[in-house]
Amino acid sequence: MLRVLVTRPEPGASRTADKLAALGYEPVLLPLTRIEPLPVESWPVPANFSAVAIPSANAVRHAPPALLGEIAGLPAFAVGERTGHVAAAKSLSVRDSSSGDAERLAARIIGAVEPGSRVLLLCGRVRRSTLEDRLTQAGLSVAALETYDTVPNLLSEHEFHEATAARPIDVVLVYSAFAAEILSPRVPSLQSAVFIAISDRVAQKLPAAAGIRTMVAREPTEEAMLSILPGHD
Repeated sequence: MLRVLVTRPEPGASRTADKLAALGYEPVLLPLTRIEPLPVESWPVPANFSAVAIPSANAVRHAPPALLGEIAGLPAFAVGERTGHVAAAKSLSVRDSSSGDAERLAARIIGAVEPGSRVLLLCGRVRRSTLEDRLTQAGLSVAALETYDTVPNLLSEHEFHEATAARPIDVVLVYSAFAAEILSPRVPSLQSAVFIAISDRVAQKLPAAAGIRTMVAREPTEEAMLSILPGHD
């Protein structure tokens, strides 16, 4: 049975582990980062916005209930079905969750709102500027509201050894550039592993030692990552 190292933070790591087990792989959980909520004590008046952009399910999970109640009537645009489901479960009015990355999410929003509209962005402290840049370039005004932070899990050498050394790791799933940077010093110790990155950008953050053992998902989704697992039908 192939052993697959899952590096994403909880609660996603456990969901991924369940998927891997159902597919016949042995998941090894080793989150390299963790999600911490940020205090959100105030926010802009929702009536001044035309839409809500949600590039991460964590942005909704850690948003104050009072805020979610106030923006429930605004059309919400989520990056992917999982994020859309989380937003809908929080009673947000999800208009679209078909976009799989920031570029497509921006395009969906730009095509749906009036020129010059204001967009409320629920987001994390650690993020790329792609979505904000695209919306701004299109003439929209963006207000970013950070609801969570992504911080490194400070794993000791002993913890890493315990998870990876007893039996070889066959595949490593890498979901973010941040995680790739944290993982980089330990890549040489994963000598027989194949690395599956969620995007080219993430793959580029892995060191040269990963080399030809790095594969990139055809689109930035977990489903695409799992589809290229060795032995996956």
